Amino acid sequence: MGKGIVQSFASAGYVVNCYDVAGAELERLVPLVKAMQETLVEGGLLTREAADQSVGRIRTFSSLNECLGNVQLVVEAVPEMLSVKLSVYEQMDREADPEVIFASNTSGLSITKLGSATGRPEKVAGFHFWNPAHLMPLVEVTKGEKTSSEVAELLLALATRLGKKPILVRREVPGFIGNRLQCAVLREALHLVQEGFASAEDVDTAMKAGPGIRYAFLGPLETADLGGLDVFTSISNYLFEDLGRATKAQPYMADLVKEGRLGVKTGRGFYEYGGKTLSELLSARDEKLIKVLTSLKKTD
Repeated sequence: MGKGIVQSFASAGYVVNCYDVAGAELERLVPLVKAMQETLVEGGLLTREAADQSVGRIRTFSSLNECLGNVQLVVEAVPEMLSVKLSVYEQMDREADPEVIFASNTSGLSITKLGSATGRPEKVAGFHFWNPAHLMPLVEVTKGEKTSSEVAELLLALATRLGKKPILVRREVPGFIGNRLQCAVLREALHLVQEGFASAEDVDTAMKAGPGIRYAFLGPLETADLGGLDVFTSISNYLFEDLGRATKAQPYMADLVKEGRLGVKTGRGFYEYGGKTLSELLSARDEKLIKVLTSLKKTD
């Protein structure tokens, strides 16, 4: 995620200071950014000139103190473990200028708790890019209990300048917005398969060939408006009661995990991947994403 975020900022004209505790990750940074940009250039979403120029804006540092020198904003993208993030924020707070804004790419951890590890909670906010960050438009800006409105507005404007589609999470809620919607769909998908109503393949096809196409340009509330709120109220009144109500991962998925079927990383999950590598599958995904994004740009 961090590499995709670096690419997004550098391509938008910003000089980006980068730090990682693992030196090997810093060595891989520029080559991976170049690979991302090649995908964007081939897809017509970035010019060759812009790609070449943006690489020169990326600077790597082996010292966090040096990296934080002369910056206005820090976008943190360390692993999703609260203890790790709190330690990082305490260190950044000691070493960064008091006016520097801290933005977390967390996909659901408490912004309030992260801010409490600093002496600047009003300058700490969520800034969640969606994966892959160099392609996906959504950025969720989340306010903690003490995040100032000025900081939230600045991040919304910044995300727009990056070419993203930002939204504001007015009050933090676990999972923010996108992941809550995504997990709600996953819960019902698992319920349908586990109860034997349909196969995994048919559930995925139902989404891809049905609401998934529409959701690219029409949200669920817009869909309800178009269909008629009276109609959707009637459907909700009889259907909501019958939807899956699991409060933790259903046995169907938990059992796959116990069997070591973790998905692409182990070659088997809901599906068998026949020896295809993660790189091959991600490249195929990115090609499809670019086609969708290019198509949507034509209709904007």
